[in-house]
Amino acid sequence: MEFESFKDVVKKEVENRVGENCTVNVKDTAKNNGVILSGLTVKSEDSNIAPIIYLDDYYQLYESGYVGLEAIISIILKVYEESNVDHIVDMSQLLNYESIRKKIVYKLINSEKNTELLQHVPHITFHDLSIVFQISVSEEPFGDATILIHNKHLAIWNVSLDTLYEDARNNTPILNRYEIEDIEDVIRELMPTAETVHTPVPLLVLSNKDKFHGAACILYPDLLRQVSDAIDSSMYIIPSSVHETLLLPAKKVEEAEYKYIKNIISEVNNTRINEEEILSYSVYFYDRNTDEIIIL
Repeated sequence: MEFESFKDVVKKEVENRVGENCTVNVKDTAKNNGVILSGLTVKSEDSNIAPIIYLDDYYQLYESGYVGLEAIISIILKVYEESNVDHIVDMSQLLNYESIRKKIVYKLINSEKNTELLQHVPHITFHDLSIVFQISVSEEPFGDATILIHNKHLAIWNVSLDTLYEDARNNTPILNRYEIEDIEDVIRELMPTAETVHTPVPLLVLSNKDKFHGAACILYPDLLRQVSDAIDSSMYIIPSSVHETLLLPAKKVEEAEYKYIKNIISEVNNTRINEEEILSYSVYFYDRNTDEIIIL
């Protein structure tokens, strides 16, 4: 079954099961790095918002033959029931900047891969990356959700990009607290049955507590300086994904090894992670003497 047919079948089956009081739609949504995903929404007449359930991964499961159509529809309905909002939500707070000021956070995305998006959202260039801004609404009825801030929001709020950045700079380290783990500990968590884990170089994994858009932690004020002081070294910053970066003490790396690392980044981006999660093909360097991040 082709993807378009799959979407039609799922939409009709969900419509039949949720009843006439709900409106079911399927539409394409632009995600990070220009990725387009097909999202299904189920909105009851008692609510003015609806969660988006992306169908692309479900189609891959169906195509693999491991999960049947009936099971997939049951899963989608369960996701809908668990995330459904059955009342009208007051969205007026989003029109008042002061009411959401302490919820402004930032994240990092690849500039070249998001050229079209960057025409519509406030952003700050950071080497080959861009800092963009979101409203964090990790509370009822939204759950852990974010709303990407567009230029039109700044016009409504009548606030400047500088104000937005300053608020995000203060809020993000508090709302999305950083976590640093040794790469060997991370591997042990992923492979608990492994008898021994040993990596040839001492890598640190930097992300936030939710492991979601944690690459932005490299922007946290004073954080890299504190880490470099602790390890007594400047650091290479390896963009593992939009969700995390790897920190490699510079004193442990020869120039030949650095070039090898850059090749590894390209290989991982091209073969191991989803397009939507790619952050960069570059390597960055934190110089503890100047307290600056440069691109290599």
